[in-house]
Amino acid sequence: MIYSQGVDPIQYLTDIAAQTGGIVENNSLILNGSADEGSIRIFVLEEGLIMALTEIKSNSSISKLELNIPPDYLFIKLYLPDCHLDTMVKYDLEYYQISTPGVLLYNFHVELKSLFKIRQRFKIVSFIIHADWLKKTFDADSIFSDKRLFELPLFKFEHIKPAILQSALNMFTLKIDAGPLNLRMKAIAYDILSHLFSAFDIQANSNLSAFKHQSDVEAVFRIREQLLDMDDMNYPTIGVLAKQAGMSASKLKTLFHSVFGMPVFEFYQYHRLEYARNLIEGRKFTIGEIGLKIGYSNLSKFSQAYKR
Repeated sequence: MIYSQGVDPIQYLTDIAAQTGGIVENNSLILNGSADEGSIRIFVLEEGLIMALTEIKSNSSISKLELNIPPDYLFIKLYLPDCHLDTMVKYDLEYYQISTPGVLLYNFHVELKSLFKIRQRFKIVSFIIHADWLKKTFDADSIFSDKRLFELPLFKFEHIKPAILQSALNMFTLKIDAGPLNLRMKAIAYDILSHLFSAFDIQANSNLSAFKHQSDVEAVFRIREQLLDMDDMNYPTIGVLAKQAGMSASKLKTLFHSVFGMPVFEFYQYHRLEYARNLIEGRKFTIGEIGLKIGYSNLSKFSQAYKR
């Protein structure tokens, strides 16, 4: 949970470190004790306004880092280009999908579930904003001063100018040890935040169309987990998978591609070849044994697939 007023943000990072096996150094959480695994850097811009720079590559850590916001905070999450990340927003028993660069505004009534399209490092800039800061900053007739922002489920996604995305991306390369550089970081943060507030018109209808019913999304996630279970590969057909998901084969194909960015068996092929690569690097099995483990009885076909 984001810390409330009066609680040290470093203690907040320390609590996450205890859950993830990370360490806290210089206002940063180093995941699993290694900067290579990723980090969360916290910047208290002023009372009630916090910025977090999240950089992570492990899909297994995402669920621990999806922040649960208290009732008196808004959360702005800026998705940067080339992240290969999907986020599913649970809202009123339905899910909405975010898979393109842009900015998401939401409150504690909304649940998020994020996952990689492709395993690689991703970067997110977040702003955690207390109701008192909003009330102090915006005029009384502004929507951002309205208490309804915290009483009802709220989320809004907008595309923003590439220059703003690039400014956010640049913050990950700034060195912040020296005072002037720390001021530069804050200046960039405030500039970005001003553009983000301008991007939202809360009274307008959301430009996110309803994705699918919750049961459909949960079924597709179950199929994904089955395809990733390398210890129990039974090479099912699309018909078998569709029956398990409780939908037609065509619906499963369309829905799976929408959520995970690739067809069902392209996803399956990609991950089983990744599994094969890890086994090859481990040098505990022969190439033939590895091919059999992932369903190739013909060594030449396995070699051809692996080289692609």
